[in-house]
Amino acid sequence: SAFSDQSGGDDQPTNALSQYMQVLLQKLLEMVDRPDGDDDANLRLAGMEAISELISVSAQDNLGLLAQLLPNFITRFEQASAMPVLNEEDKHNKEQIQGLLCAVIQNLYRKLDKATVLPMTDKVMELLLQVLQVKNSSCHEECFTAISSISDAIEGDFVKYMQAFNPYLVAGLRNFQAYQVCIVAVGTVGDISRNIEANMQPFCDTIMNALVDDLKDSTIHRSVKPPVLSCFGDIAMAIGGAYKPYLEFSVLMLMQASATVVPEDDDDLIEYLNLLREAILEAYVGIIQGLRDGNLLGDFVAYVPPLMQFLQVIADDPNRDSYVLNKAVGLLGDLAQTMGPQIKNDINKQFVSKLVGDAMSSNDDSLMEVATWASQLLTQAVQM
Repeated sequence: SAFSDQSGGDDQPTNALSQYMQVLLQKLLEMVDRPDGDDDANLRLAGMEAISELISVSAQDNLGLLAQLLPNFITRFEQASAMPVLNEEDKHNKEQIQGLLCAVIQNLYRKLDKATVLPMTDKVMELLLQVLQVKNSSCHEECFTAISSISDAIEGDFVKYMQAFNPYLVAGLRNFQAYQVCIVAVGTVGDISRNIEANMQPFCDTIMNALVDDLKDSTIHRSVKPPVLSCFGDIAMAIGGAYKPYLEFSVLMLMQASATVVPEDDDDLIEYLNLLREAILEAYVGIIQGLRDGNLLGDFVAYVPPLMQFLQVIADDPNRDSYVLNKAVGLLGDLAQTMGPQIKNDINKQFVSKLVGDAMSSNDDSLMEVATWASQLLTQAVQM
């Protein structure tokens, strides 16, 4: 858009739009509220989209202005939620407005600090859960994304909403047909796990069951699988030793996914395989970290040989991308650091040196950095 070039990062004290922000927002709100807005729904929607975009590019000197906008948009959300639905057109219009309101809320929570948003979050969550109550609503995706940014803003305090939210979260994870909703719900699980950490544990049975069913469902869109696998790692890091009941079946799922092969001449599938492998490696990193925090690394030792076989496949694959190489070398470093002496025969292998060497000789700074770190740890582990 025209003004995204004007915007800088989130933390900019000011930017080129700052001095115009108040008048721009005021005029856009007037446009959204025009009496003929009902006749021209597109005008109202375009106004809301522009407001949302402006919020997302605003600098720190506009935070006071944004803080005043939040109650305004909560009121608008309440009004939209009260709109009667008599036919399909009503339903479509209502959901479009609710979707845009979710986007505005999401952007406000990304910008404002915890102290500002916390007193209003009960009301906001109540409104968002009402949206999720409506089956097959087209704005569930936006709703989950808004809830993710709320959990990022209020961090550990989000736990008070989990009891009420979890059934809707699990329903999103089980929405096999609307796979975009499913993917966003998986992302929300990861975000909330990072924010409430060990307090995620009481909700993990229902969440893990839904994630496993996602992987087992043969009709589900393949793009759901990488985020689901990676989510195992987010949950393990959050709950530490409490991940033990899920260890065996989640590693089994990772091993099954590791066996995926694709034709050498299909670029789309090669790209997918790289995404899948990156997610598998992220999951292992998270699981190892979680078990380390819970002093349960001994439970993982049995899974090291099949994991090393997978890493050997990656080492020999001419089609792997730099992200997979980065994650693979990082995982080798984690293995050496956490279980070094116990697994020194597993890591003292030619293909391990090859992976680290490939990363070392790349032109990518982050790859070289992770390779230098892993190389030191691997050398120490083998010499112990």
